[in-house]
Amino acid sequence: MSSKPKILLVDDVDFFIELEKDFLKRTPAEIITAKNGQQALEAVRKERPDLVYMDVNMPLMDGLACCKAIKADPELRHIPVIMVFATSKEVDNAACVAAGSNGVLNKPVDRSAFLDMGHRFLFTIERRERRIPCTMGVNFKIEGQAYQGLALDISSGGMYLQYRNGVPADARVVLSFFLPTVSDQLLEIRGRVTWINQGFPRKDLSIPQGFGVQFVQVGPNALNIIKRFVEHNGAVAV
Repeated sequence: MSSKPKILLVDDVDFFIELEKDFLKRTPAEIITAKNGQQALEAVRKERPDLVYMDVNMPLMDGLACCKAIKADPELRHIPVIMVFATSKEVDNAACVAAGSNGVLNKPVDRSAFLDMGHRFLFTIERRERRIPCTMGVNFKIEGQAYQGLALDISSGGMYLQYRNGVPADARVVLSFFLPTVSDQLLEIRGRVTWINQGFPRKDLSIPQGFGVQFVQVGPNALNIIKRFVEHNGAVAV
């Protein structure tokens, strides 16, 4: 019998299931999936997962109804349920809390928020992500102004850019770059500056001045290309 914790991912859209699986790829856990609230409730009763990430808008039984059913069962109510949804007139944080959820996440799903939220309830969730060394030019825009930097590493969740001039903390950036070893397509990704390694004293003197970017909006095709690049180069990464 496996001693790994179980995590249930519930969403009727395959892309979001695969995205969440990718977020959890470094976490030692058994991943279970379901495509609607009915399947999820059956999985919770049978598998007794240690954590559930639940979409709200699904066929047959939506996430709110499923969460209510879980929390109404004395044998299941201890299982943490995190609701994942796009805010609308019909669904908001208050509706999820009223259903008994232990936490809420908004779509598009942010990797760091996804893992940080899960880590509150399951300490074995690995929040760090392996980055692959690289050297490639990256064009980026901040508030419409165009700049150029040099990517020194990349993962499916972000990259580090060598850049000498200052950038605003938490700035929103639009990145454009190629990964020529796996694709000839220009990738355009929206991201956020998460840490700055510039000025004096620098946070990390072992790497050139620059800043880290977290990918915020990545299309499914761009994500697949980045994953192929990481897998292709992972065997020689340090």
